[in-house]
Amino acid sequence: MVHPVQSVIDSLYAAGRCPRLHVNALHPGVVCPDFIREQWRERLIIDLDASYPLDLTFEDEGLAADLSFGGYVTRCSFPYAAIYVVADRSTGRGIVLDQNMPAAIKASRLGKPEVERAPKLQSVPSLQGLGDGTSAEASATEASPEPAAPQEPAPDGASAAASATDDREDVKKRRAAFRVIDGGG
Repeated sequence: MVHPVQSVIDSLYAAGRCPRLHVNALHPGVVCPDFIREQWRERLIIDLDASYPLDLTFEDEGLAADLSFGGYVTRCSFPYAAIYVVADRSTGRGIVLDQNMPAAIKASRLGKPEVERAPKLQSVPSLQGLGDGTSAEASATEASPEPAAPQEPAPDGASAAASATDDREDVKKRRAAFRVIDGGG
């Protein structure tokens, strides 16, 4: 029986495409240069470019290939359990093997924070008589915007136009706060 990783790689090669693997280099059984393992850890990406003489072989438990890192060719092997994505390099289409995906990758993929959020601050009523006859006031407040000041009603015909202008200005301010981040590819 052919493993799904091998099946997708074979299909991509048959279509003239370049397979891209996402590999957990920290997984037991991965054979690759130590500096690559240390640098990329759970996020090693490997392109199996057919134009490069890979000497790609498939075995029952994984695959092996001659890969070049910094100009040095090394025979590497990856158990199927270490491979969590096989996709077309140019389109990104392929398969995701959730059962092989490291927990840290799953958490970042689902947008879950890896650390707990800080508790909300609450205001504390003033304290009287701390033992020396003085009082103390708490200054901690919850981080939330101040409520909007009440606006006076505009004359009949101008109220809709003024409201629309205010809305457009609010939208412009919110959009200006966004930044475009290029994730690369």
